[in-house]
Amino acid sequence: MTKADLNQEISRKSKLNLNEVSAITDTLFDVIKQEITNGNKVTFKGFGTFKTKKRAAKKVQLIKQKQTVDLAEHYIPVFLPSKFF
Repeated sequence: MTKADLNQEISRKSKLNLNEVSAITDTLFDVIKQEITNGNKVTFKGFGTFKTKKRAAKKVQLIKQKQTVDLAEHYIPVFLPSKFF
């Protein structure tokens, strides 16, 4: 399912027009991205939690260039589904 499919399905079930649903889902995703970028967790009870996970610095090999580079410590977004999911 794509974002457009999700918007269509929500629009059909809620009787809201597609433009309103699209604005709502865009806002929802923007808020989630902003919160996890700031280091906060976003939890939906019965669904799951969006948060960031710290990755340690490490050396990686670039096979095509035949060299090793240092990859700095960084954070990645993760989703942890609830046990009810």
